Amino acid sequence: MEDNPENVSSAADNATEQTTGPDDLTEPPCTPNDVTDPLDIRDEEALIRTKPQLGLSNLHSGLANREGEMAAWAQDEQSNTKQVSNLAAQLEKMRLDMELAMTRYRYEDKEKQRQHEEKMEEMRLQAPSGQVSGGGHHFLLPHDPLTLFLYCFIFIHLIYIAKELIFFFFKKHGMFAIGAVLIFAIKIFWN
Repeated sequence: MEDNPENVSSAADNATEQTTGPDDLTEPPCTPNDVTDPLDIRDEEALIRTKPQLGLSNLHSGLANREGEMAAWAQDEQSNTKQVSNLAAQLEKMRLDMELAMTRYRYEDKEKQRQHEEKMEEMRLQAPSGQVSGGGHHFLLPHDPLTLFLYCFIFIHLIYIAKELIFFFFKKHGMFAIGAVLIFAIKIFWN
């Protein structure tokens, strides 16, 4: 076991070959060697290694923010579509309620008209054949004997009062009354 420089270099090569070989997956091939690399190279390599990771982490956070925005937007759209569908359903319900109310009013109006026609037909059938149908009784015609007696009494009383007023007028204003009656009679006979 001699210290042959070729053997030493081959052992070092073997050591580096094992760490940098593609078969060994425990250590990445571009990791800096703290012992052999100068400080500047180690800093640059660390910067190069961490820079993409920072970019990826920023990208991941940006994607997470975008995913959150997309989820929020999707929820807003979903709630908007729910509100629109709710409003459309309420509007349709109001329209149907209005149509139902109008149909109910038309039905009630037709029912009242039908009842009125039935009542008029019933009155026409009950009216005696001598009277005009639909006219019923005149409001001045008496319906019972007592009312007829009252009408006759009032009529006779009015005639009596008129006769008394005329006689009173002739007594007080005799000549004037005779002249007025003669003028009135001449006018009637002249025509």
